[in-house]
Amino acid sequence: MPDNLMDIKEAAKYLKMNKMTIYKLAREGKMPAFRVASEWRFRRDLIDRWLMSQLKGKPVEGDLDIEALAGPKSILIVDDEEVIRNFFSDMLSEYRILTAKSGEEALEVIKTDRPELILLDLKMPGGMDGLETLKRIRKMDKDLAVVMLTAYGTPEVKSQAMRLGAQGLMAKPFELSQIKAVIEESLEKSRP
Repeated sequence: MPDNLMDIKEAAKYLKMNKMTIYKLAREGKMPAFRVASEWRFRRDLIDRWLMSQLKGKPVEGDLDIEALAGPKSILIVDDEEVIRNFFSDMLSEYRILTAKSGEEALEVIKTDRPELILLDLKMPGGMDGLETLKRIRKMDKDLAVVMLTAYGTPEVKSQAMRLGAQGLMAKPFELSQIKAVIEESLEKSRP
């Protein structure tokens, strides 16, 4: 398991708590956690912030504003064109931007640092295009928000992407206002 991610057993050991207590807190949304397939995962940095909030007197039983603790949302930009990755990094400074230049690289990033949203290019060179990457993402995490990026936005492509679990399709070239609206809508829909 990557340094920043823990499974339920590692989280229990890290927090010196019973596994069932960890499971219950995660399931009830009282502890920052997310699911990959049927397994709970915990980001160490969010657990540390959660612990600090507990030390400051916020009760575990009360509603915990995990989003406030988490800091900026993270968005993974998957595009083989460096200019597109740089564009998003520059334009979306209010988010924590992760980048990948291929589907394979994107899957590795997701394993080590699960983003809240993925902006995924449809056409990429190599063995894994955007649709194949989306299929593999869905096998790893059926709840992860994914928006496809394409200059080839035919109705057939959009239909196929939506069947595979994409939340939307954004046509290149992008308008900044459109990008921000799609991102905000996708993050809102993906909120647990």
